[in-house]
Amino acid sequence: MAYRTHSLSKYRKAQFFVLSAFAIVTILYFVSQWIAPYTIQDTSAVAMMEESYIFNNIAEKTDQVVSGSRTCEELIYNLGEYKIFVEKYVLEKNMKLDFNYTVSSCSTSVTVNIKMELRSPSADLVSNFNKQWPS
Repeated sequence: MAYRTHSLSKYRKAQFFVLSAFAIVTILYFVSQWIAPYTIQDTSAVAMMEESYIFNNIAEKTDQVVSGSRTCEELIYNLGEYKIFVEKYVLEKNMKLDFNYTVSSCSTSVTVNIKMELRSPSADLVSNFNKQWPS
């Protein structure tokens, strides 16, 4: 009989060990789920969108085109050439750019009104701004 009791005692110890291990693993799992964030926001799609970079770059370079012109006639010519270039460039990127500008009469101070609209399958960007020449 002593032999059976000893065997039964080992069985209970093993059973306690298995249940304890299961309980510890379960507790650790739920604690890790509680500590971890529910969702991790993936912002890489926004960073991968090149529309905003292209749009901001066109606006910045427009400012440089206006500032770099020496005469009013050169300003009008440079803006025309720049418009052709950027619309062609954006079209190659599978986007559409409406780049419109008006130049006030060539006098001592010229105001250039610029309206840009960039459209792509994933974004629509619009901007209106004025630039004084000479700056």
